[in-house]
Amino acid sequence: MGVINAQLSFGIKAGLNLANINYDGEGFDPKILPSFHAGPIIDFGITENIGIGSGLIVSGKGFKLEEEILGEKFKSSSNPIYLQVPVTLNYSNGGFFAAVGPYVGFGLFGNAKNDLSGKDETEALEFGNTVEDDYSPLDFGASVEAGFGFGAFRITASYGLGLANIFPKDTADFLDDKATHNVIGVSAAYLFGK
Repeated sequence: MGVINAQLSFGIKAGLNLANINYDGEGFDPKILPSFHAGPIIDFGITENIGIGSGLIVSGKGFKLEEEILGEKFKSSSNPIYLQVPVTLNYSNGGFFAAVGPYVGFGLFGNAKNDLSGKDETEALEFGNTVEDDYSPLDFGASVEAGFGFGAFRITASYGLGLANIFPKDTADFLDDKATHNVIGVSAAYLFGK
């Protein structure tokens, strides 16, 4: 009979997001937007090598555009911020760490910036389901993460594949379009009690 070695660890995690969106529409070429993620995490060890992870991560997503319109350079970015709750199946062995699982995100705030020939404009993003909103209030998807742990410290790289349509419901129904978030992340975490 195997012995279950359950261990509960709390920690903090922060890092860089390289965010973009996946959109199949024409005439739209989104580029990677640097952003961030940070928040508390929890690891529940089920066995020596297998565990469950979760957290409350504030995560920046979005995209940027760089185009030329009638000879004028146009730059814009859209940076929605979500409260993301992942649930992952974790594996660790000899310092190696890997995790995979779903996440759900709730829109908090964000801003859009437009720069046309040096003239900057910034406006707050709105989350909701009407055509007047910028983003759907709910985001969900799946993520995979891998890296190495050094005692209480962990360094990882991750990829979050969005599955939810980020267009507000009324806009998506009207346009019959879909776009999803995609995020590459690089993180550092510290686990207390490790």
